[in-house]
Amino acid sequence: MSTWWRGGLAATLAGAALGVLGPFGTYGDLSITERYAYWIGLTVLMWTQTAVVFAALRLASRFARQPLWLQATAAALLGAVPTTFEVAYVEGLLRVGGVLTPRSLAETYGSVAVIAVGLFLPLTTILHRRPHAPAVESASFARALPAEVGSAVVALAAEDHYLRVHTDRGDSLIHHRLSDAVRELGDAGIQVHRSWWVAKDAVERVERDGDRHVLVLRGGVRAPVSRTYGLAARKAGLIP
Repeated sequence: MSTWWRGGLAATLAGAALGVLGPFGTYGDLSITERYAYWIGLTVLMWTQTAVVFAALRLASRFARQPLWLQATAAALLGAVPTTFEVAYVEGLLRVGGVLTPRSLAETYGSVAVIAVGLFLPLTTILHRRPHAPAVESASFARALPAEVGSAVVALAAEDHYLRVHTDRGDSLIHHRLSDAVRELGDAGIQVHRSWWVAKDAVERVERDGDRHVLVLRGGVRAPVSRTYGLAARKAGLIP
């Protein structure tokens, strides 16, 4: 199931929970059917619009370099703008009525923004979280690593006939082929350049160096993304 649909399902469940609780006076003002329709409709609509804003913002490389929590919060706050008008319209039909004023819209936006951030931030963090790279299990590769650098690999960089292994405790140059190491490490990471492999969970942000992307990894390691491997890196969610 795609991230979009998983998020929509989670938003539906959140809406059902809010339908039971009936916050903001909806418990007393609306029937149970109206409450469920109101809250499920709101959360699914909110998720959809915010997800669209999130995807659009991530097309900008400067935005994509920001921490995920900041990206999600910004998208939620922007996505809450159209949702505010939609909620105001529904409220006018079901409960309030009357003419919209700047003050009433501001109050509605405040409530919608709280729900949007509370819904989208944790969902985005969970759905976009990359699996933690396991410690090296391959006997041949593990034996080649000095004990002082540990086995939690952050990146691999080929240097002539050697391989520089970056871990969370430092780096070391070993006699090993990059292709063998990539095969042994499996799905913990991805090759992003003919000379570079990175652990997916080690990527902290993305920067631009001219017309190419550079992955900034845990510990400050910088790994270039070549055009050849750019599509794979994009599919893996490492670059926008």
